[in-house]
Amino acid sequence: MAAGQGLLLIAALLQVVSVQSYMSRYSCNSTESILQSQGLTEDTFFCAPYVNYTSACDLDDDPALGFNPSCNNSFAIQIYANFERALSVYSCKEYSRIWTCDNCTVAYKRWLCSALFRMCDPNLPCPSNFTRTNEKAIPDCVVKTCQDVCYDVVRKCPVHLEFRCPPVNDLREYDVKECNNLERPSTSAGNALVSSATILAALALAVTWLQDR
Repeated sequence: MAAGQGLLLIAALLQVVSVQSYMSRYSCNSTESILQSQGLTEDTFFCAPYVNYTSACDLDDDPALGFNPSCNNSFAIQIYANFERALSVYSCKEYSRIWTCDNCTVAYKRWLCSALFRMCDPNLPCPSNFTRTNEKAIPDCVVKTCQDVCYDVVRKCPVHLEFRCPPVNDLREYDVKECNNLERPSTSAGNALVSSATILAALALAVTWLQDR
């Protein structure tokens, strides 16, 4: 299969943004406890440059994926590697005179870390039986990610990757005030959002499928 056709498959998969209802349990975990539980060090922790806060980790498997991607270092590495393979198909210089492939991968890594290692609000208790629905995607103890984290990927990566973000008025998982920007100022103008679980599942599936062709 041609690379262009494979990326069209990625684009089609990214159109799906529905969220199925299911029960999940969240727990706030320090970076130190995450490293210890997964046998990691600061050198092997993929999101070390960005995640230096207490993370709200979902303790249950995602039924759509069949495993638990939350606070999962190995999964983060796998998804990032797949993204780099997809990016290698294109010349970033032909796409933009300003942004390079390095700019794109940095922006994507920042977003990926925000999606897998969500910031926890220590002032709010995490529920032991939170129900994820289309109306409420995350519990109140999870700090929403700043919209600019997603928009930065759209702006700096080739448009052919079809990395899309939902409308700016969809504030189920993202916001512009009191949000997690991973130590970087948020800019709200023209921003957009993304359904993290859908993006992760779709990109991993599509790139793997393309490699097998």
